[in-house]
Amino acid sequence: MEKIKTFQQHELNRIRKHWNDSGLAFEKLGRSANILDYSDREINEMLLGIYKDSKHLLVDEGYFIDVAQAQKASCILVDVSFSRRIKPDPNSTLQLQDIRNFYVQDYFIETKEAFSNKNKHKITGYLKKIGGISLGKGRYNYLYSIPNDFKTFFGDAPADLFYPIQRYINGLFFDDDYRISDFEVISKFSIGKT
Repeated sequence: MEKIKTFQQHELNRIRKHWNDSGLAFEKLGRSANILDYSDREINEMLLGIYKDSKHLLVDEGYFIDVAQAQKASCILVDVSFSRRIKPDPNSTLQLQDIRNFYVQDYFIETKEAFSNKNKHKITGYLKKIGGISLGKGRYNYLYSIPNDFKTFFGDAPADLFYPIQRYINGLFFDDDYRISDFEVISKFSIGKT
């Protein structure tokens, strides 16, 4: 089970009581038009933009996409940090085991079908809201920080960069961590596999 941000009970009760002011799209995208038919977890997920029954996700630009149409995911990797003892040669290929944190600008999902006239949809805000990525600190406070915990690759990409897609898209919507397995890291530098 994925660990997602949870709202307090009084917030969930307020949604049940004042559902018409909640802004939730459960009548259109949920499994029932009655808010009382939903569990606390389901209401919590809807507040985060997740409608698992219809496989819809509220993306950063404020429209819904059908994640069943997703065929690719990507992220923009801007920088990395190293442990204090490592001073890499600026002209050499970075080694995965030397990296402490990845600093990402954005995450995207690409769909076969266009939604809101787009096939590439930004999901960075969604991943931040749900707890899949964290804001960077210090000189990286405008980026999102992902620790290099696995120190391994998923295809050509570091596994830690794929992890938010694996858990918070694939796992949450499909119970299949590799449903969307085409993952690209867009970056100006390369990370070696040796």
